[in-house]
Amino acid sequence: MSSLSKLLAEGLRPGVYRWPSAPAAADVHRDAAAAGFGFVLLDTGEIHDKTGFLDLCATAFDLPRWFGRNWDALADSLSDRSTGAPEVVLWTGLRHLLDHDHDTVDVALQIFAEDTTNSGQLRVLIAETETPDLLSSLPVL
Repeated sequence: MSSLSKLLAEGLRPGVYRWPSAPAAADVHRDAAAAGFGFVLLDTGEIHDKTGFLDLCATAFDLPRWFGRNWDALADSLSDRSTGAPEVVLWTGLRHLLDHDHDTVDVALQIFAEDTTNSGQLRVLIAETETPDLLSSLPVL
């Protein structure tokens, strides 16, 4: 049993977590699906700004066409999706985006944290081996 399978089986609570030893996305996807979770990959390794991030979210989360590509619309759209299966979100490349647009990462983390509190659907796992100050308060898997 992989570490993610074990965490999900033990009832990993909704939240935003640092996961420095995250396996490949395909493995995370497999383990999430086996546990009955949806899977979303957010790879911001080539994203430089808010616009790119919101475009990535629209695609990755399969948001509706009316998605307004602003922070309020992202929060609302994630909330609207909360009636489905719980999801594991694997965020890779965060450091790249953080180096280019700190504010985008900060606001995105706030929105994800709010959604995990309100909907209980998301387990956001940040595959980051370094610990930038912005992530230092997040629990580690």
